[in-house]
Amino acid sequence: MIADNIIKQTFITSILLDTVSAASRFSLNIFSKKRKSKTGATFEALTNPKFVFKAGGDNFIIVTTIPIQLRMQDLGVRRLYTRPLWGALKHSYGRLQYGLADEIRKSIAEELQKALNNQ
Repeated sequence: MIADNIIKQTFITSILLDTVSAASRFSLNIFSKKRKSKTGATFEALTNPKFVFKAGGDNFIIVTTIPIQLRMQDLGVRRLYTRPLWGALKHSYGRLQYGLADEIRKSIAEELQKALNNQ
């Protein structure tokens, strides 16, 4: 039997990882339309986002590396990073608040059980 807290942690982890990748995709889309990179560091950072995800108990931490060029552009008029990030977080909030239904609990439990049985 898979514990309920493991199911919740797996559910939250998948949504938060989706949120980070969605924010990066949105930022890349905006950056591609509005700006040109002189060194390529901003484009590279948005194309291949590097982040560290830590989950422990009820705490989830995501740390990402943002090139200084992107941060400086973000402080200006364009809002190339924070606007897509807040949009992705707002969308994820609803999924986190209402998304863990019984059928999702069962499917996550089945996936985890299969993973345990295959080892």
